[in-house]
Amino acid sequence: MAKFCVFCGKRPENKNKEHVLPQWLLKETGDPTRVVKMGINYKNQKPIEFSWNSLTMPSCTTCNDEFSDLEGRIKPIIRALLNREGVSVKNYILLMDWMDKVRVGLWLNYHVLQGNPMGINPNFHIKDRVGRKDRYLAVHAIETDEPGLNAFGVESFVFHNAPVCFGLKINSIFLVNISADFVFSERAGFPFPTRREYVSEGEFAGTHRLADFEMKKNVEHPVLHPKMHKASIELVQPILQVDARIGASMGTQETMKNFLGVDSDVDSYLAPRTYPPHFQPQGVLLRQFQNQTVSLPDLEQVIEFDAVTGDESQPIGELVAQVYEYQNMIFESIAPEGVSVNDEPWKGVLNFNSAVAEEYRKRAGK
Repeated sequence: MAKFCVFCGKRPENKNKEHVLPQWLLKETGDPTRVVKMGINYKNQKPIEFSWNSLTMPSCTTCNDEFSDLEGRIKPIIRALLNREGVSVKNYILLMDWMDKVRVGLWLNYHVLQGNPMGINPNFHIKDRVGRKDRYLAVHAIETDEPGLNAFGVESFVFHNAPVCFGLKINSIFLVNISADFVFSERAGFPFPTRREYVSEGEFAGTHRLADFEMKKNVEHPVLHPKMHKASIELVQPILQVDARIGASMGTQETMKNFLGVDSDVDSYLAPRTYPPHFQPQGVLLRQFQNQTVSLPDLEQVIEFDAVTGDESQPIGELVAQVYEYQNMIFESIAPEGVSVNDEPWKGVLNFNSAVAEEYRKRAGK
Protein backbone atom coordinates (compact mmCIF):
# COMPACT_ATOMS: atom_id res chain seq x y z
CA MET A 1 0.00 0.00 0.00
CA ALA A 2 1.40 3.38 -1.02
CA LYS A 3 2.31 5.67 1.86
CA PHE A 4 0.08 8.72 2.28
CA CYS A 5 -0.07 11.66 4.66
CA VAL A 6 -2.84 11.13 7.19
CA PHE A 7 -3.73 14.84 6.94
CA CYS A 8 -3.67 15.65 3.20
CA GLY A 9 -3.58 12.20 1.58
CA LYS A 10 -0.60 13.04 -0.62
CA ARG A 11 2.77 11.34 -0.61
CA PRO A 12 4.41 12.65 2.60
CA GLU A 13 6.87 15.49 2.09
CA ASN A 14 9.74 15.72 4.59
CA LYS A 15 8.15 12.64 6.16
CA ASN A 16 7.08 12.79 9.78
CA LYS A 17 5.00 10.60 12.10
CA GLU A 18 1.65 11.65 13.54
CA HIS A 19 0.40 10.06 16.75
CA VAL A 20 -3.32 9.66 16.05
CA LEU A 21 -3.87 9.85 19.80
CA PRO A 22 -1.34 12.43 21.02
CA GLN A 23 1.52 11.75 23.39
CA TRP A 24 0.18 14.11 26.06
CA LEU A 25 -3.11 12.17 26.13
CA LEU A 26 -1.32 8.83 26.44
CA LYS A 27 0.58 10.16 29.46
CA GLU A 28 -2.60 11.57 31.03
CA THR A 29 -4.29 8.16 30.84
CA GLY A 30 -1.55 5.73 31.90
CA ASP A 31 1.63 4.17 30.54
CA PRO A 32 2.11 5.33 26.90
CA THR A 33 3.77 2.00 26.07
CA ARG A 34 0.94 -0.18 27.42
CA VAL A 35 -0.27 -2.83 24.99
CA VAL A 36 -3.91 -2.87 23.86
CA LYS A 37 -5.87 -5.39 21.80
CA MET A 38 -8.51 -4.20 19.38
CA GLY A 39 -9.97 -6.13 16.43
CA ILE A 40 -8.21 -8.51 14.05
CA ASN A 41 -6.18 -8.19 10.88
CA TYR A 42 -8.46 -9.65 8.24
CA LYS A 43 -5.56 -10.55 5.95
CA ASN A 44 -3.80 -12.88 8.38
CA GLN A 45 -6.71 -13.41 10.86
CA LYS A 46 -4.46 -12.50 13.79
CA PRO A 47 -5.52 -10.29 16.70
CA ILE A 48 -4.28 -6.73 16.51
CA GLU A 49 -2.00 -5.82 19.41
CA PHE A 50 -0.13 -2.56 19.72
CA SER A 51 1.08 -0.03 22.24
CA TRP A 52 -0.77 3.28 22.18
CA ASN A 53 2.63 4.92 21.74
CA SER A 54 3.16 3.08 18.43
CA LEU A 55 -0.19 4.08 16.91
CA THR A 56 1.23 6.41 14.27
CA MET A 57 0.61 7.34 10.64
CA PRO A 58 2.90 9.01 8.08
CA SER A 59 2.45 12.75 7.66
CA CYS A 60 4.01 15.72 5.93
CA THR A 61 6.09 17.80 8.32
CA THR A 62 4.15 20.93 7.34
CA CYS A 63 0.78 19.19 7.91
CA ASN A 64 1.95 17.88 11.27
CA ASP A 65 3.11 21.33 12.32
CA GLU A 66 -0.20 22.84 11.18
CA PHE A 67 -2.19 20.62 13.54
CA SER A 68 0.22 20.74 16.48
CA ASP A 69 -1.34 24.03 17.60
CA LEU A 70 -4.74 22.32 17.87
CA GLU A 71 -3.26 19.65 20.16
CA GLY A 72 -1.79 22.31 22.44
CA ARG A 73 -5.14 24.07 22.76
CA ILE A 74 -7.08 20.86 23.42
CA LYS A 75 -5.03 19.70 26.41
CA PRO A 76 -6.45 22.26 28.92
CA ILE A 77 -9.96 21.66 27.57
CA ILE A 78 -9.76 17.93 28.29
CA ARG A 79 -8.39 18.67 31.76
CA ALA A 80 -11.27 21.05 32.41
CA LEU A 81 -13.79 18.35 31.43
CA LEU A 82 -12.10 15.83 33.71
CA ASN A 83 -12.50 18.38 36.53
CA ARG A 84 -16.17 18.98 35.55
CA GLU A 85 -15.43 22.63 34.83
CA GLY A 86 -17.28 24.91 32.45
CA VAL A 87 -15.85 25.37 28.95
CA SER A 88 -16.61 28.17 26.49
CA VAL A 89 -18.55 27.68 23.25
CA LYS A 90 -15.47 28.50 21.14
CA ASN A 91 -13.45 25.87 23.01
CA TYR A 92 -16.17 23.25 22.49
CA ILE A 93 -15.92 24.02 18.76
CA LEU A 94 -12.17 23.37 19.04
CA LEU A 95 -12.93 20.09 20.82
CA MET A 96 -15.29 19.09 18.01
CA ASP A 97 -12.52 19.87 15.51
CA TRP A 98 -10.17 17.64 17.48
CA MET A 99 -12.71 14.82 17.62
CA ASP A 100 -13.06 15.10 13.82
CA LYS A 101 -9.29 14.76 13.57
CA VAL A 102 -9.14 11.75 15.89
CA ARG A 103 -12.12 10.00 14.26
CA VAL A 104 -10.73 10.23 10.74
CA GLY A 105 -7.18 9.50 11.93
CA LEU A 106 -8.34 6.29 13.65
CA TRP A 107 -10.34 5.32 10.55
CA LEU A 108 -7.25 5.66 8.35
CA ASN A 109 -5.07 3.93 10.95
CA TYR A 110 -7.39 0.93 11.24
CA HIS A 111 -7.70 0.83 7.46
CA VAL A 112 -4.01 -0.15 7.55
CA LEU A 113 -3.97 -2.18 10.79
CA GLN A 114 -6.90 -4.40 9.81
CA GLY A 115 -5.68 -5.10 6.31
CA ASN A 116 -8.38 -3.05 4.56
CA PRO A 117 -11.14 -5.67 5.00
CA MET A 118 -13.70 -3.78 2.87
CA GLY A 119 -11.31 -3.03 0.02
CA ILE A 120 -11.64 0.74 0.39
CA ASN A 121 -9.42 3.30 -1.28
CA PRO A 122 -9.75 6.31 1.05
CA ASN A 123 -10.95 9.36 -0.86
CA PHE A 124 -10.69 11.77 2.08
CA HIS A 125 -8.27 12.46 4.91
CA ILE A 126 -8.17 14.56 8.08
CA LYS A 127 -7.99 17.95 6.35
CA ASP A 128 -11.06 17.07 4.30
CA ARG A 129 -13.23 16.45 7.35
CA VAL A 130 -12.29 18.79 10.22
CA GLY A 131 -15.27 21.13 10.61
CA ARG A 132 -16.70 20.19 7.19
CA LYS A 133 -19.77 18.03 8.03
CA ASP A 134 -22.72 18.21 10.44
CA ARG A 135 -21.52 17.01 13.82
CA TYR A 136 -22.54 16.06 17.34
CA LEU A 137 -20.61 15.79 20.59
CA ALA A 138 -21.77 14.27 23.87
CA VAL A 139 -19.81 14.43 27.12
CA HIS A 140 -20.72 11.73 29.63
CA ALA A 141 -19.30 11.93 33.16
CA ILE A 142 -18.19 8.52 34.46
CA GLU A 143 -17.80 7.70 38.12
CA THR A 144 -14.35 6.09 38.22
CA ASP A 145 -10.93 6.78 39.67
CA GLU A 146 -9.21 4.43 37.21
CA PRO A 147 -7.22 6.11 34.42
CA GLY A 148 -7.63 4.70 30.96
CA LEU A 149 -7.96 5.42 27.25
CA ASN A 150 -10.24 3.43 24.96
CA ALA A 151 -11.67 4.02 21.48
CA PHE A 152 -14.97 2.28 20.62
CA GLY A 153 -16.50 1.52 17.24
CA VAL A 154 -13.34 2.15 15.21
CA GLU A 155 -12.84 -1.54 14.42
CA SER A 156 -16.34 -2.23 13.06
CA PHE A 157 -17.15 -2.95 9.41
CA VAL A 158 -19.69 -0.12 9.45
CA PHE A 159 -16.98 2.32 10.56
CA HIS A 160 -14.69 1.05 7.79
CA ASN A 161 -17.36 1.94 5.24
CA ALA A 162 -18.57 5.16 6.84
CA PRO A 163 -16.52 6.60 9.74
CA VAL A 164 -19.45 8.58 11.11
CA CYS A 165 -19.59 7.68 14.82
CA PHE A 166 -17.19 6.60 17.55
CA GLY A 167 -16.70 6.77 21.29
CA LEU A 168 -13.60 7.82 23.22
CA LYS A 169 -13.12 7.15 26.93
CA ILE A 170 -10.56 9.42 28.59
CA ASN A 171 -10.23 8.56 32.27
CA SER A 172 -13.54 9.71 33.80
CA ILE A 173 -15.24 11.11 30.70
CA PHE A 174 -16.79 9.34 27.72
CA LEU A 175 -17.05 11.35 24.51
CA VAL A 176 -19.37 10.40 21.65
CA ASN A 177 -18.73 12.00 18.27
CA ILE A 178 -21.01 11.81 15.21
CA SER A 179 -20.35 13.51 11.88
CA ALA A 180 -21.75 12.92 8.40
CA ASP A 181 -23.17 14.70 5.37
CA PHE A 182 -26.31 16.64 6.36
CA VAL A 183 -27.08 14.21 9.21
CA PHE A 184 -28.52 17.00 11.42
CA SER A 185 -29.28 19.73 8.88
CA GLU A 186 -32.95 18.90 8.40
CA ARG A 187 -33.88 19.07 12.09
CA ALA A 188 -31.53 22.03 12.64
CA GLY A 189 -33.34 24.10 10.00
CA PHE A 190 -30.46 24.07 7.50
CA PRO A 191 -30.56 22.97 3.83
CA PHE A 192 -30.68 19.20 3.34
CA PRO A 193 -30.89 16.93 0.28
CA THR A 194 -33.94 14.75 -0.28
CA ARG A 195 -32.13 12.59 -2.83
CA ARG A 196 -28.74 10.86 -2.74
CA GLU A 197 -27.09 8.94 -5.57
CA TYR A 198 -23.83 7.00 -5.47
CA VAL A 199 -21.20 8.15 -7.98
CA SER A 200 -19.26 5.15 -9.29
CA GLU A 201 -17.15 6.77 -12.01
CA GLY A 202 -15.33 9.97 -12.87
CA GLU A 203 -13.67 12.68 -10.79
CA PHE A 204 -16.07 12.27 -7.86
CA ALA A 205 -16.21 8.44 -7.85
CA GLY A 206 -16.97 7.01 -4.41
CA THR A 207 -19.00 10.02 -3.33
CA HIS A 208 -22.71 10.82 -3.20
CA ARG A 209 -24.46 13.13 -5.62
CA LEU A 210 -26.89 15.22 -3.59
CA ALA A 211 -30.01 16.77 -5.09
CA ASP A 212 -33.46 18.29 -4.47
CA PHE A 213 -32.59 20.39 -1.42
CA GLU A 214 -35.16 21.65 1.04
CA MET A 215 -34.95 23.84 4.17
CA LYS A 216 -37.50 23.88 7.01
CA LYS A 217 -36.09 26.99 8.73
CA ASN A 218 -36.86 25.85 12.25
CA VAL A 219 -35.13 23.71 14.87
CA GLU A 220 -36.87 20.48 15.80
CA HIS A 221 -36.22 18.99 19.22
CA PRO A 222 -34.38 16.71 19.62
CA VAL A 223 -31.95 17.49 16.80
CA LEU A 224 -30.35 14.09 17.34
CA HIS A 225 -33.33 11.84 16.83
CA PRO A 226 -33.85 9.44 18.45
CA LYS A 227 -32.06 10.77 21.50
CA MET A 228 -29.12 9.03 23.12
CA HIS A 229 -29.01 8.46 26.86
CA LYS A 230 -28.78 11.74 28.72
CA ALA A 231 -25.29 13.24 28.76
CA SER A 232 -23.89 16.06 30.86
CA ILE A 233 -23.41 18.02 27.63
CA GLU A 234 -24.87 17.41 24.16
CA LEU A 235 -23.97 19.73 21.30
CA VAL A 236 -25.00 19.72 17.63
CA GLN A 237 -23.53 21.87 14.87
CA PRO A 238 -25.09 21.97 11.39
CA ILE A 239 -22.58 22.87 8.69
CA LEU A 240 -23.22 24.26 5.23
CA GLN A 241 -21.32 22.49 2.48
CA VAL A 242 -19.59 24.07 -0.47
CA ASP A 243 -20.65 22.97 -3.94
CA ALA A 244 -17.63 20.98 -5.18
CA ARG A 245 -18.42 21.98 -8.74
CA ILE A 246 -17.89 25.63 -7.83
CA GLY A 247 -14.82 24.86 -5.80
CA ALA A 248 -15.31 27.65 -3.28
CA SER A 249 -12.77 27.43 -0.46
CA MET A 250 -13.87 26.72 3.09
CA GLY A 251 -13.10 29.11 5.90
CA THR A 252 -13.30 32.30 3.84
CA GLN A 253 -16.15 34.72 3.36
CA GLU A 254 -18.31 33.49 0.52
CA THR A 255 -21.76 34.43 -0.68
CA MET A 256 -24.43 32.00 0.44
CA LYS A 257 -25.06 30.92 -3.15
CA ASN A 258 -21.82 28.89 -3.07
CA PHE A 259 -23.30 26.52 -0.51
CA LEU A 260 -25.39 23.49 -1.43
CA GLY A 261 -29.10 24.09 -1.10
CA VAL A 262 -28.79 27.88 -0.90
CA ASP A 263 -29.79 29.87 -3.97
CA SER A 264 -29.54 33.49 -2.85
CA ASP A 265 -26.61 35.82 -2.23
CA VAL A 266 -27.73 36.55 1.31
CA ASP A 267 -30.11 34.29 3.18
CA SER A 268 -31.78 36.17 5.99
CA TYR A 269 -32.45 32.98 7.93
CA LEU A 270 -29.03 31.35 7.64
CA ALA A 271 -26.70 34.33 8.01
CA PRO A 272 -27.45 35.05 11.70
CA ARG A 273 -27.35 31.33 12.41
CA THR A 274 -23.67 31.05 11.53
CA TYR A 275 -20.83 32.56 13.54
CA PRO A 276 -19.41 35.90 12.38
CA PRO A 277 -18.07 36.87 9.96
CA HIS A 278 -21.29 35.65 8.36
CA PHE A 279 -21.48 33.44 5.30
CA GLN A 280 -19.19 31.02 7.09
CA PRO A 281 -20.21 27.38 6.72
CA GLN A 282 -20.31 26.49 10.43
CA GLY A 283 -23.68 26.95 12.05
CA VAL A 284 -24.25 28.17 15.60
CA LEU A 285 -23.93 25.42 18.20
CA LEU A 286 -27.18 23.94 19.46
CA ARG A 287 -27.25 22.53 22.97
CA GLN A 288 -29.67 19.65 23.34
CA PHE A 289 -31.30 19.11 26.72
CA GLN A 290 -33.86 16.43 27.54
CA ASN A 291 -36.82 18.74 26.99
CA GLN A 292 -35.50 21.49 24.71
CA THR A 293 -32.76 22.56 22.31
CA VAL A 294 -31.20 26.01 22.73
CA SER A 295 -28.98 28.08 20.44
CA LEU A 296 -25.52 29.23 21.62
CA PRO A 297 -24.58 32.25 19.44
CA ASP A 298 -22.11 33.77 21.94
CA LEU A 299 -18.66 32.23 21.44
CA GLU A 300 -17.56 33.33 24.93
CA GLN A 301 -20.54 31.78 26.75
CA VAL A 302 -19.46 29.10 29.23
CA ILE A 303 -21.21 25.74 29.01
CA GLU A 304 -21.63 24.10 32.40
CA PHE A 305 -22.16 20.42 33.13
CA ASP A 306 -25.78 19.26 33.45
CA ALA A 307 -26.47 16.82 36.28
CA VAL A 308 -27.15 13.20 35.33
CA THR A 309 -28.53 11.28 38.30
CA GLY A 310 -30.67 8.31 39.26
CA ASP A 311 -32.20 6.32 36.41
CA GLU A 312 -30.72 8.79 33.89
CA SER A 313 -27.22 7.60 34.76
CA GLN A 314 -25.98 4.72 32.59
CA PRO A 315 -22.99 2.34 32.91
CA ILE A 316 -20.19 2.66 30.38
CA GLY A 317 -21.22 -0.58 28.62
CA GLU A 318 -24.65 0.86 27.81
CA LEU A 319 -23.09 4.04 26.43
CA VAL A 320 -20.71 2.02 24.27
CA ALA A 321 -23.60 -0.11 22.97
CA GLN A 322 -25.26 3.04 21.67
CA VAL A 323 -22.15 3.92 19.63
CA TYR A 324 -22.54 0.73 17.58
CA GLU A 325 -26.30 1.20 17.29
CA TYR A 326 -25.91 4.77 16.05
CA GLN A 327 -23.31 3.66 13.53
CA ASN A 328 -26.02 1.42 12.08
CA MET A 329 -28.75 4.06 12.19
CA ILE A 330 -26.64 6.71 10.48
CA PHE A 331 -25.29 4.26 7.91
CA GLU A 332 -28.85 3.32 7.00
CA SER A 333 -30.00 6.95 6.88
CA ILE A 334 -27.27 8.05 4.45
CA ALA A 335 -27.42 5.00 2.17
CA PRO A 336 -27.83 6.31 -1.41
CA GLU A 337 -30.60 5.28 -3.77
CA GLY A 338 -30.15 1.78 -5.15
CA VAL A 339 -28.33 0.48 -2.05
CA SER A 340 -30.41 -1.84 0.12
CA VAL A 341 -29.14 -2.38 3.66
CA ASN A 342 -31.20 -5.59 3.74
CA ASP A 343 -28.94 -7.17 1.11
CA GLU A 344 -25.53 -8.71 1.68
CA PRO A 345 -22.91 -7.67 2.51
CA TRP A 346 -24.58 -4.71 4.23
CA LYS A 347 -27.06 -6.84 6.19
CA GLY A 348 -24.22 -8.88 7.70
CA VAL A 349 -22.22 -5.74 8.47
CA LEU A 350 -25.14 -4.20 10.37
CA ASN A 351 -25.93 -7.47 12.17
CA PHE A 352 -22.32 -7.65 13.38
CA ASN A 353 -22.69 -4.22 14.99
CA SER A 354 -26.00 -5.22 16.59
CA ALA A 355 -24.33 -8.27 18.11
CA VAL A 356 -21.46 -6.17 19.49
CA ALA A 357 -23.95 -3.71 21.01
CA GLU A 358 -25.86 -6.59 22.64
CA GLU A 359 -22.64 -7.96 24.13
CA TYR A 360 -21.73 -4.61 25.69
CA ARG A 361 -25.28 -4.29 27.01
CA LYS A 362 -25.02 -7.72 28.67
CA ARG A 363 -21.77 -6.69 30.31
CA ALA A 364 -23.55 -3.60 31.62
CA GLY A 365 -26.26 -5.81 33.11
CA LYS A 366 -28.98 -4.50 30.81
